[in-house]
Amino acid sequence: MPSFFRLPLSLTTLALAAAVPAHGQRPTSGSATRAALVTRLDSIATAFIAESHAAGMTVAVVSRGDTLLLRGYGERDREKHLPAEATTVYRIASITKQFTAAAVLRLVERGSVKLEDPITKYLPQYPQWSSVTVQQLLNHTSGIKPYTSIPEWRKRWADELTPAQLVAFVEKVPFGFPPGSNWEYNNTGYILLGMLLESVTRQPYAKLLARDFFQPLGMRSAAYCPSRPTDQAYAVGYDQESGAFHPAEFLSMSHPYAAGGLCMSVPDYLTWQSALHRGRIVSARSVAMMAGPETLTVGDRRGKTTGYGMGLGTGAVGSHPTIQHGGSINGFSTQQYWFPKDSLSVIAFINTSGAEQNWLVDNLALAVLGMPLRPLQPPAPPIHVKGAKLLRRGTTMNGTRRL
Repeated sequence: MPSFFRLPLSLTTLALAAAVPAHGQRPTSGSATRAALVTRLDSIATAFIAESHAAGMTVAVVSRGDTLLLRGYGERDREKHLPAEATTVYRIASITKQFTAAAVLRLVERGSVKLEDPITKYLPQYPQWSSVTVQQLLNHTSGIKPYTSIPEWRKRWADELTPAQLVAFVEKVPFGFPPGSNWEYNNTGYILLGMLLESVTRQPYAKLLARDFFQPLGMRSAAYCPSRPTDQAYAVGYDQESGAFHPAEFLSMSHPYAAGGLCMSVPDYLTWQSALHRGRIVSARSVAMMAGPETLTVGDRRGKTTGYGMGLGTGAVGSHPTIQHGGSINGFSTQQYWFPKDSLSVIAFINTSGAEQNWLVDNLALAVLGMPLRPLQPPAPPIHVKGAKLLRRGTTMNGTRRL
């Protein structure tokens, strides 16, 4: 069962990563020449493909404005034997959330929306959630249940559904916890944020992002993903089982919406990332809020930080802090790291479910930072349950998404 869009690094993993000492840390400008570093980065990516961890992918490593690596590996379409290229277009899954968050924070900066407002000010059709604020949707502390955890949702993957129909899976389900008292990664919150954007701007979500972000930045490949692409620049998504690849199970792209529905190339994402962190999209204060961490506001855990902000999270590779977010959707795995102190960007878009994108991006970063590489752990053996289907990473026994 392919996984749906998510943040691959858990909060626990982020916390542990931040505590790892940077053994062997050294600058790249010493014994290692640029050419040797480029060769090493290329060999890491080549080995990843050769060992059948992915059908195809596009990888970028940009250090202090110097593009060390930007190329495709493997195939974007195995049936037609089309190679993955630097400009191949991928479903970016939950990396979408930072675009949604930035659009909301733009409205906050303009005074059209307030973070402390109840969401019912903008979406009055959900009075049961009058205690939830806009900020709690952005930072995953609302307590509203994720629709991707509902078994009935899985049965509708092939259907075109509206955002309201997606929310309907959980609109009568009780809170998982009081708003502001805990953290749970939650795609429902970002569906509601997309609906909020449309309500306030009176623009469809896809047109709003194209008008405000993609067109001004010249991001020509960026768009809301089609369910059945006809443009051969788009990668085909695959599942992988014991080194064999097969097309991923179909998912209507009406489902991820503002939580995970965007497509783009790696170069266009680099354009966005640079503009965001240079303050060209929202203010530096808003970017800092996006990165987090956020703090729980009520309950026994009041004052605890979550490791997540609003559409982005914080982590580290050794002692090097990152601002990051990844994603996973049927047939695709994505990850992007930005190292603010090192001015380093590492990105991998992969057209394969469960492709260990974190390992790949970690090791590319470790190579640039002059630190020892991390071995790839063998996949956990499948669990066979009598009377049930094979369980795969990222799913529960009933096939629903586990976040």
